[in-house]
Amino acid sequence: MTPPAGHVIPVICALVVAMAPHASGLPVWIIAWCVFMWLYMLVQLTTGWPVPGPVLRHVLAFAGITGLLATFRVQIGADAFVGLMAVMAAIKPFEMATHRHRMITLLLTYFIIITSLFRSESLWTVLYMFVSVFVTTLALVRINHPQGRFRSCITVTGRIMALAIPLMVLLFLLFPRLQQGLFVMESKGSGRSGFSETMSPGSISRMARDPSVAFRADFDGRPPRTGGLYWRGIVFDRFNGTRWLPADPPAFISPENLDSTGLVTATMVLEPHESRWLFALDRPVDAPPGTRLTTAHTLFARRPVTRKHIYRTISRPAGSTRSPDSGRIHSPDLVHTPPDRNPKTRALALSLAKEMPDDREKLERILAFFKENSFSYTLTPARAGVHPVDDFVLETRQGYCEHYAGALAFMMNVLEVPARVVGGYLGGELNPYGNYITVRQSFAHAWVEVFLPDSGWVRVDPTLVVAPQRLEQNPDGSPSHTAADPGTIPVLKKLSFMLDAANLKWEAWFTGYSFATQMAWLRQLGLDTTRGTWRITLVLMSLTLLVVAVFFRFFPRLFSRTRKDPVAEAYTLFCRRMARVGLERSPDQGPVDFLDQIQTRRPDLASDARAITDLYIQIRFGKTGSENLTNPLITRVRRFKPSRRAGAPPRRQGNQR
Repeated sequence: MTPPAGHVIPVICALVVAMAPHASGLPVWIIAWCVFMWLYMLVQLTTGWPVPGPVLRHVLAFAGITGLLATFRVQIGADAFVGLMAVMAAIKPFEMATHRHRMITLLLTYFIIITSLFRSESLWTVLYMFVSVFVTTLALVRINHPQGRFRSCITVTGRIMALAIPLMVLLFLLFPRLQQGLFVMESKGSGRSGFSETMSPGSISRMARDPSVAFRADFDGRPPRTGGLYWRGIVFDRFNGTRWLPADPPAFISPENLDSTGLVTATMVLEPHESRWLFALDRPVDAPPGTRLTTAHTLFARRPVTRKHIYRTISRPAGSTRSPDSGRIHSPDLVHTPPDRNPKTRALALSLAKEMPDDREKLERILAFFKENSFSYTLTPARAGVHPVDDFVLETRQGYCEHYAGALAFMMNVLEVPARVVGGYLGGELNPYGNYITVRQSFAHAWVEVFLPDSGWVRVDPTLVVAPQRLEQNPDGSPSHTAADPGTIPVLKKLSFMLDAANLKWEAWFTGYSFATQMAWLRQLGLDTTRGTWRITLVLMSLTLLVVAVFFRFFPRLFSRTRKDPVAEAYTLFCRRMARVGLERSPDQGPVDFLDQIQTRRPDLASDARAITDLYIQIRFGKTGSENLTNPLITRVRRFKPSRRAGAPPRRQGNQR
């Protein structure tokens, strides 16, 4: 059966708008699948082509599910779920011949809209979801009233949305939140990071042209400006001759007994990167909830970061009055360097530091070698061979930060001075309208920590020996963590800063409204949240149900376009009650003619009907002051309960005046 033409276009428009946010994340064949099916239905409206029957629809559904299994295999995640919804949504327009299937299709569209939050919870995504909900609701109104004017359908949709938004906000704030979700929908591959679990020549320089955001940091107070912004993420303390690797498994320590001297607190908004390493200003001294502090002063999350993650960090940056390693200085083990790998650099390091007993002198000698031998800083280093450190130090002498950091750490360990590589980011872009730092993937950086007996682990950045401008300048040429004069910022850049600041504030509130936040808010309202979660959940659910009941009882009246006429309502109720006993009033029948009909057919009801009709006529056509008869009319109509059996006295409530 062919679906009605007036229903196909609104439903397909709703599906297209709902699927648009997923276009960049779904396989190409699924997008082509949807476009082909929907275009076929639109063309069918003018050509009269046959609509696929039940057998063909089942074949298409089987083919779509087979394609999903071939694409995602056994990975049950957000992408697979959205892909299944898309495959089904592409076929559903073929079976919209009945009202039931049209309603099911639009219900599926609402589910697709919700899945937009799997990909992003930004302000722009949420605003787009409102647009998509409006379009879908408009389609819902249209298919239920296809002959109505389009403008009236828009008006009804707007009123529905206006009623729903306050209720949505109340449910968001009050509905009980779980500490852990009933299930977690992972989305593999949706995040990117400047670092993997290993570091080798070229692994960081590949990120130099990636302008996407890695994270944002909102400081309590002004951002620190001493010694650059080094963002610590992962420490590599193992070397196999080619790659640097972190400790496996990582060792953990308890946070320090903190005093406020030199501490810097920041709220971090980290983009998903599919790893468990978190970033913080060098060096973190406390672990936020859900993370642990490693012995290398890095933050390690309990589970991979597969969605935007908001957390607070406490750091003691270099240059503070107290070393982050105070009270914990101990001689660490040397990083093992395979003796058969990079032999030329090994020999060079031993010759440079020959007869130098002091570790600090050894370090200064190696750094001087980088400075005095025409080393250069480049984003396009040469490809490394079997001995990557030898190739860099003795052949090309051109590299990015990972080349310099890896070579220095290798040479210091050869000289029996413990050294390790730290991966993270350097610098950032200050948003003058939000006063927070934006760090991009292109700011990825690597530096070295050398252990000196009198100072503990000391940060050394060999890249600055050949490119000192890197400390105060980002790879894209913008100044690092400093704000230009707002008057000199281009208009488009200003707009970008403003929109980004608004989005960050939204995400910090929307994403950060967790179970703990809700409990803290309830404590501010005076509710005791220490007596068990189930009691709080019960209170919240009861409060939510009460709010919903009050909303549907009173709010619709606030949004009513016109004030209801109590006289018309009372007379309409009288006519409905007469219709129940077989005396129905025709549309062209006036109140006097209707009274004559009642007196003729049901004389037993004539007295009450005459009294009600007289009151109604006096109010409608009487003199000034007749409005005082409204309440008597309403009372008499409410008490009038005619019986279906002729001759039986009408049922009344109370004394009738």
